[in-house]
Amino acid sequence: MVIELIDVFAGYRRGDFVLRGVNLRISSNTIVLGPNGSGKTTLLRAIIGTVISRRGRVVIDGVDVDSIRGSPGLVSANLLELVMQSRLPVKHIASLYLDLVSGDYDYFKDIVLRIGEKSALDKGLHELSAGLRIVVLNALALAAKAKYILLDEPFENLDPARRVAMLSEIARSRSVKVMATHTTWLLKSLADWDIYLMVEGLTYGSLKPHELVELKVSRESVSDAVLSIKLRSGSEIYLSKRIGVPLSSFDSLDKLYEVLIWQ
Repeated sequence: MVIELIDVFAGYRRGDFVLRGVNLRISSNTIVLGPNGSGKTTLLRAIIGTVISRRGRVVIDGVDVDSIRGSPGLVSANLLELVMQSRLPVKHIASLYLDLVSGDYDYFKDIVLRIGEKSALDKGLHELSAGLRIVVLNALALAAKAKYILLDEPFENLDPARRVAMLSEIARSRSVKVMATHTTWLLKSLADWDIYLMVEGLTYGSLKPHELVELKVSRESVSDAVLSIKLRSGSEIYLSKRIGVPLSSFDSLDKLYEVLIWQ
């Protein structure tokens, strides 16, 4: 069981790449952690084969993604574009979608009732609040019962209680999960997951959560840096145990650039 990205450049216009040569091997539960705009969503879209422009190879279980794209039971995702755009009630869209992918509608409904609201089932996706919409999309991805589940910012716009409940639901799934997020609060609850940092279209790692929270970030060159991250500007930032601002002080990696600017 493995997803491989081999020297992948990907984006939405010819020659204008968001991913800039990503090499990644995913064989277990994985967090892709990075600031907003770093390319995390594009990475997930590259894995499912929906980016417009791509170079390099994306291989799932030894087979090129272009040969197996859309295969039921292989990969699911909480991306809105994968769900039929319709003004039908959510319950009808979910029933049709999960029938097509051999998923579990009862499980979908259970998640929505426990973590969201019953009213969400009778409304169209366009009528839902941002928080309820992500609950529905997460539930669809989980209920598809795919071998690999891709989750893009699955806690966005959720209140604290719903965030914790959704994290518990995700952790219980037996599928291999790939979670893209900019938030760090969840790391202590996912101690056995692999983490890759993503900055400006490139990935770095992997690390375990306990290793990451020990690191500090700095623009000052450090001889024993655990990771060195190259920015488009040509400068580098360094993660080490000795010098800089502790990553554990960030509630979100969106603060990464802010910290570097003021150092």
